[in-house]
Amino acid sequence: MSEEYVAVCPVGEELVDRILGLAELDLTDGDTVEARIHEAGWPDWSDAVQGPEYEDTPDVPEATHVTPQGHFVTADGDGTLSLPFAYLYTVDGGLLDEDIWDPVPGWTSQEGAWRPEFDAHYATVVQRFTDRLGPPNYDIRQPKYDTRYVSWRLEHNALIVGQGPEPLSYHQFEDAHILLLSRTAKDAPFGDGDELRALVTS
Repeated sequence: MSEEYVAVCPVGEELVDRILGLAELDLTDGDTVEARIHEAGWPDWSDAVQGPEYEDTPDVPEATHVTPQGHFVTADGDGTLSLPFAYLYTVDGGLLDEDIWDPVPGWTSQEGAWRPEFDAHYATVVQRFTDRLGPPNYDIRQPKYDTRYVSWRLEHNALIVGQGPEPLSYHQFEDAHILLLSRTAKDAPFGDGDELRALVTS
């Protein structure tokens, strides 16, 4: 019998400030992005997960940095920065035989939570950015797949708050994430591919 969970690492105003600061940069300038990340106090992933607070965590996703709040950030200097903040998943002895998120510093999981709770965490983050940036340029939904991309077109980049299938689980689970994507980088991985890229960056 499977158990349903939603895990979250909250996105507060301080983190929104940091992300909007990064959004002002040329994301393809890896050195400048890295300098701003370290200025923000986000340690390298390999250093962070060696700390004593991670001793009892069964697993953590690979990333390049970890925020002080516990978000796993991937910023490869290729025009992309990604930061998941919520997951919807089941524990059933298949892909997961235990809840891996609750022990992770900064994260909490709720057993028995599902779509309404997951959507509520997502909506909170969308509202935080709406409060700062005004209404998004696009709010794209695919109800059949419970996929949604809310996006703002900024001077150099696109900011997307997305939710949908989580690729590392072979799309069996879902995540909610913040993406900063260069409007000019050819290889920046837009969800739903080239059609969304053309819409959001044009």
